Amino acid sequence: MSRITLALLVGLMAVAPALAQDAPQPASQGEVTIDPRASLTVQPKSASLLMGLYATQATLDICAVPPVEPASTNMSAHRRQLEAGLGLNESAGEEAYQDVRADVEKAGVDCADASTDRQQADAVLALYSGQR
Repeated sequence: MSRITLALLVGLMAVAPALAQDAPQPASQGEVTIDPRASLTVQPKSASLLMGLYATQATLDICAVPPVEPASTNMSAHRRQLEAGLGLNESAGEEAYQDVRADVEKAGVDCADASTDRQQADAVLALYSGQR
């Protein structure tokens, strides 16, 4: 390598850090403000669980599946727990259940023993019975 090339490289290496320090700083993104009163656009997990529980209970009611213990007691207790956690009193919880049941009826439920609807409901019953 020639002495001139070497001198240019050394000179560039000495100047580069100085130029980098003069580079403009990225613009600030501003402050982040959290509003605890803002409404959530994402449903809490407990609300999703409660809606699933309502849909399962609606399927069981529509298909006239007899209550199975301890699943029935455990499902009722979990329903009350989820409703209370979401601030629903008994009448509001029942109204929410009736809304979900109407949606399930509107969508149609296949009550045959081997149907997907019944298999899913039976799987939930097994969970609440402690069989899974």
